[in-house]
Amino acid sequence: MTAVGARGLVHKPQFNGKQERGPLRGDLDLRCPRNGQQTGILPRFHQKPLNALKQVFGKVVKVVLPSPDTGQQGGSPQGGPDVHALSGKAVRTFFVESKMKFSTITLCVSMAIAPAAFSQSIQPDMVISASRVLQRAQDALPDVSIITRADIERSQARDVPTLLQNLVGMEVTQSGGMGGVASLFMRGAESRHALVLVDGLPMNNLNFNLAALEHLPLSGIERIEVVRGNVSSLYGSAALGGVVQIFTRQNTVKGPWLEANGQLGSNSFRSAQFSAGQTWASGFGVNASVENVQTEGFNAINALQRPGTNPDRDGYSRQSNAMNFSQVFESGRVGLMLRETRATVQYDSQWGPAIQADESKSTLRNVLLSASYKASPTLQWDFSMGQQADNLNAAVTEYPYFVNSQSKTSSLGAIWTIWPQNVLTSGYESTRQKIASDTEYKPTERTLDSWRLGYQGKFENQQWQLNVRRDHYSDFGDASTWYAGYAYFLTPALRIKASASTGFMAPTFNDLYYPWGGNPLLRPEKARSNEVGVQYTQTQWHARLTAFENRYTDLIDNDADWNRTNIAKAKNQGLELALAGHWHMPGWGVQQWRFSMTSQDPQNEINQQALARRAKSLAQAGLTQSFGYWDAGLQIRYIGARADNSQTLAAYSLMDLTASRALTPELRLNLRIENATNENYQSIYGYNMPKRGLFVGLRWAPVL
Repeated sequence: MTAVGARGLVHKPQFNGKQERGPLRGDLDLRCPRNGQQTGILPRFHQKPLNALKQVFGKVVKVVLPSPDTGQQGGSPQGGPDVHALSGKAVRTFFVESKMKFSTITLCVSMAIAPAAFSQSIQPDMVISASRVLQRAQDALPDVSIITRADIERSQARDVPTLLQNLVGMEVTQSGGMGGVASLFMRGAESRHALVLVDGLPMNNLNFNLAALEHLPLSGIERIEVVRGNVSSLYGSAALGGVVQIFTRQNTVKGPWLEANGQLGSNSFRSAQFSAGQTWASGFGVNASVENVQTEGFNAINALQRPGTNPDRDGYSRQSNAMNFSQVFESGRVGLMLRETRATVQYDSQWGPAIQADESKSTLRNVLLSASYKASPTLQWDFSMGQQADNLNAAVTEYPYFVNSQSKTSSLGAIWTIWPQNVLTSGYESTRQKIASDTEYKPTERTLDSWRLGYQGKFENQQWQLNVRRDHYSDFGDASTWYAGYAYFLTPALRIKASASTGFMAPTFNDLYYPWGGNPLLRPEKARSNEVGVQYTQTQWHARLTAFENRYTDLIDNDADWNRTNIAKAKNQGLELALAGHWHMPGWGVQQWRFSMTSQDPQNEINQQALARRAKSLAQAGLTQSFGYWDAGLQIRYIGARADNSQTLAAYSLMDLTASRALTPELRLNLRIENATNENYQSIYGYNMPKRGLFVGLRWAPVL
């Protein structure tokens, strides 16, 4: 067992997930639905725009198939935010160079401009991640939650893990305070089974298949969509447990805008965030965000459970910069995203001397060029090309190491509305992965090519969703996955639904080749998932009950000697209840409430033992109240007992309180109390979590 304060490995790696924290309103948004017009797949009889694109991109992405990757108004490849542009007469070629400190990328896009009104915003009650087609959240067949920008501001969360932890069916673990490696367990699935996307670009690293959620800045996030359940047929190998889709702030507001946030709090926490943007009448827009976070932290290591470790405070700092450029045309949009985050994490390793101050440095860099074109009222196609780099350097430790992972992804897709409320999707994606480390990985590169087809339909009181996917790995060959979902509306407000799906997960580079525990003979993980549920939606409240079953074959885990091995059979069965609503009472303002609980049984079917760090029961509840100049919030979270390293972690309950007051129309005072009852708890054996914390902040958003 190793320290998990850094996302790489010190000797004796901990392969099983990693770590915690988070508030917010959470589950389905219940505002009035809006019908969005849907577009579709590129048929063979519409080849002229595609041929023009192939001339430009043929040697770069080697794509000949159209690919759906989003839903219409506001979707991008892989379900990212809206990015649309192309078609018509004159063809222009743009070259964009990223001169960030990782290898320079030259990106090119061919754009042709044609008339037709184009909308670039996603309405708050709409989602795209559940099917890659824009739809009302209440109509999605997979269970989905939405976090809006208003939710982020209301939560006053310090980081993304803190934001996510109050969602339905979600467990977030973390090795100590801010900066500790954060892991997501959705409905008992492994943490590496949660795919994280930022504007459609995969964020999961290549050594653990974990995304550095603990380092992602909040200032540049517009909304988050979380899909629970096996959606491998939509997103591939890493989505056995679900998807977290992060949408960055886009240039949707005409004219200039400005926002600044500052916070001070316990453990010498301080943060400053600044965001600004401008959109001109020509349709060109630019926005930028800067964020700086620092904390001296606390002593996270439990000396009784991990003797011989350094009892010092574990600090954390993060600096983030991001820029988005976009050009909106009548028929589409083209956009460029540039992001860089640098973080320094102090942690305690049990493998070095007690006086050793362990420290790691992480650098995350992302470049994404995306475009979308609405060829007709029923046809849309999308393109993206991006690079994600996740560099980790633990130079200040008894056992120094570094891990650099890089993924280059390109996709081409289309969505075709064959008749009202019936949509076909298709897609091609190409991924090139490369890892470099002081570790002697055998192969250091992997390629992945994927093809997708989908159908989503609704006729009278029936609804269908069908998806198939074919993935070709350079080291594991081919894998096919599928999803089949069906819903029947008993009344306009009440529906029953069911789905079945398969999933596939390729072993990571660490699983296969890490010197201390890697196993090159590992077989890919496979999954079979089934869900049945009932859902009732009214204007002011929503209820959903879902029974789920996930059965795994060759699930990858550790044996008694910490070597990676396949578990022949594992499963998780459970029941999930989610309630949410809002109301307005004269004299009392607006109230929003939510409640959820999950009962599950994740276990190794061979030895009948519980899978690590997954509670059999968990529950969340939240209430927000708005009245006059004041907003107030209450968040309660319960996590049941869990197994970890042959130990049992005690159940715990946490309460977070928030309050804010508008001092002027442009200035708001925020107050937050985390762990108000001062609960002593752990999400990982040997690592204490923060005690009660008090935070105060100001938000300034002038009208320009």
